Amino acid sequence: MALDIVIEILLDREIAKNRIMGRRLCVNDNNHPNNIYIDAIKPDGDTCRVCGGDLKTRDDDQDGGAINKRHAIYYDATEGTLASAYYFKDLAGKGIKYITLDGAPSVKEVTDELISKLT
Repeated sequence: MALDIVIEILLDREIAKNRIMGRRLCVNDNNHPNNIYIDAIKPDGDTCRVCGGDLKTRDDDQDGGAINKRHAIYYDATEGTLASAYYFKDLAGKGIKYITLDGAPSVKEVTDELISKLT
């Protein structure tokens, strides 16, 4: 499989943890994005902002220990997810474009930055 672009979104662990804990799943469609901490996709109380369905949470999204385990795997630059990203970062300029984005701003701002770096 040919790989042309790798995108790394940088995000402070606490912000990431809050976003995970703020995620709400629509019982009608899990693809309806709802998050109590992100204004662009904030639900209408306890109902889905897209269809009005009831919202639920994943148990592991509310468990700080489970989130910390996920983060330990992701942020491990030796054997975790970042290790694989950094492998491709080392290949940047050799046929692979490596893009780094700040994930803290709004969804729109991150999207706009990504589009500008892709063009």
